[in-house]
Amino acid sequence: MLDLSPQQKAAVQHIRGPLLVLGGAGNGKTTVLAGKVAWLVRELDVNPTQIVVLATSVHATRELRRRAEERLGRKLPTLSVIGFAEFGLQLILRRFATLGLRPGFSLYDRADTEAVITRLLQESQSQVAALAGAVAEQIACWKRGFASPAFTTDSPDTSVASVAAWAYQRYEQRLLAANSIDLDDLVRKAVRLLTTDALLLSRWRDQIRFLLVDEYERTSACEHELVRLLAADGIALTAAGDDTRTVDTPALGPSDNLARLPTAIPNTRVIKLEQNFRCTGRIAVALSRIVGGAGGFSDVAPSYGARPGPPIRILQARNEQHEAEGIVAALTAHQARSGADYRDYAILFRDLDQAAVIERALRVSRVPYQLQGAPSFFAQSEIRDMWAYLRILSNPADDDAFLHALNTPRRDIGHATIERLTRFATTSGRPLLECALDPTFVKTLPPQPAESLRASVQLLVRLTERAAQSDPAEIVRDLLAELRYRDWLRDTCNDAKIAAQRMHNVTHVIDMLQRASRTQPEAGLRAIFTQLQLQALRHGAEDSADGVALLTFAAARGTEFAQQIYIIGFEEELSAATPSDTEIEALSERHLAYLMISRAREGVTFTISAQRRLGGALQTPRASRFLADLPPQDLQWISADTGQAFAENSLVNSTTYVDRGNHRSR
Repeated sequence: MLDLSPQQKAAVQHIRGPLLVLGGAGNGKTTVLAGKVAWLVRELDVNPTQIVVLATSVHATRELRRRAEERLGRKLPTLSVIGFAEFGLQLILRRFATLGLRPGFSLYDRADTEAVITRLLQESQSQVAALAGAVAEQIACWKRGFASPAFTTDSPDTSVASVAAWAYQRYEQRLLAANSIDLDDLVRKAVRLLTTDALLLSRWRDQIRFLLVDEYERTSACEHELVRLLAADGIALTAAGDDTRTVDTPALGPSDNLARLPTAIPNTRVIKLEQNFRCTGRIAVALSRIVGGAGGFSDVAPSYGARPGPPIRILQARNEQHEAEGIVAALTAHQARSGADYRDYAILFRDLDQAAVIERALRVSRVPYQLQGAPSFFAQSEIRDMWAYLRILSNPADDDAFLHALNTPRRDIGHATIERLTRFATTSGRPLLECALDPTFVKTLPPQPAESLRASVQLLVRLTERAAQSDPAEIVRDLLAELRYRDWLRDTCNDAKIAAQRMHNVTHVIDMLQRASRTQPEAGLRAIFTQLQLQALRHGAEDSADGVALLTFAAARGTEFAQQIYIIGFEEELSAATPSDTEIEALSERHLAYLMISRAREGVTFTISAQRRLGGALQTPRASRFLADLPPQDLQWISADTGQAFAENSLVNSTTYVDRGNHRSR
């Protein structure tokens, strides 16, 4: 532990009682957690199965495992480093009957939730059906916040809160009837089980000796309650969180959970990490200035023993294409000089739409890249098709999966038939699949829709009957053959290469089923699919190939890059607050800028464009007011044409003019 500061070493070796480690970005919190895992295993001979590490993101779990194994010098396959949702699902799988669930229950993501709420509103509150997305988000907020609607109503108005209050219990009833649970409920239901089942709680506490939690400032109220329940009876808790405050605004200060933890868990010791270990001196100063304005702020400490590092660069361009070309030219020149891997570079932007022009410039220069923050593998349409079939075969009560599967590929089952089936199922209180087989209902249909429905339902029934015994991969292959799914992709895709790629993705699902079957040869489709749902929760945990990381600001949280990061559009209208923003919104943008800059170890480049297309219109953005807070001597203005430094502002017009010396936007 020679590379640790005294505070870090004290945090690593603290094992008697709960501990809260506080520090800003780059202050060594992840190093403490990874170092603690390695120290416990190596020095105290703790069995890795007795250590649980929880985090709020896939990236954080991957990074924690990598660093812990790197410090220990060997792999830790039995160490549990997982997200809160996955932990909740693992716990629910042990007691799902207590929650009214049956074997093979489905797991709904946000798209599934929104689809259920859309149908619910269309059936009874059609005038507000367009609010389904906002209603789904409100319900998710209540669940994450360990709360319920403050009121109930049978006659909602047109506000999101009122419609969500009306829909909440009805949505829960739909989930239960469909033998399903949504992602936002995994931790909440796990807390409910631990609260009501003393034996289950005791067993989990017996299994865990050391509980480590990363990014505690990002935990929800449910996640905080889960930690509080587990961290008792001798379990040594170590939680790490970023308590960086933005100027003096309480609303953007330390998260409620950071403040609650010492009270919720008595005798919690607090260790503050005061120094920045990640960044160069100039970046550390920039972080201090960004957080606290031009006067700086004492909560962001200077870099620990680091050299000053290169100047912070502001790349000025004429337009977005010019900007992209300038970024790629600067990046490739730096990579050629340093010999670094491309994975040590990142390009950050607010919206995913901004990635297209950067991708084109990277492809032209044959620079490998990884677009992160884009829809995941499991969100691809063809994978959602397969997921729907796997869900209905594992859980015949899953109405959402049944409706998806019923017309994929599209058959002669029209909207009127589906509406009639839905009404019949609602009246009888039975799943759609069961009702579709009911002779009483079938007699109400015209001959052609009745035959199309019969053929589709019989296929599902045949495959469902095989699900318990047959090889899951074989079932899916037979399903694809009967559906002629490959032909359907070829017919519906405009490009043969796209169709082939989508079919390749489907084949990957079959491979996943095969691999899971080899490890559980006696398991049927239902058990295997449960494992795939767990895998979907931790998607993206595999190491990516070498390539420049393209990330949205949201996706960049928790990352760090050894060389350069490029922050696109450090402008009032895009990356900074606008004059019309409220004080809270402006401070939130300041904190976001702090988080983005802190991703870099070595160098930061901001870009400013004289023209940018925003909201479909060509605009002339203004340089960010936050540039005024940075020391002028630490800035270097460069041209996107040559990559060379020049007298500042020579490229910008009067709208983007930045006052020389003060760098203040006009």
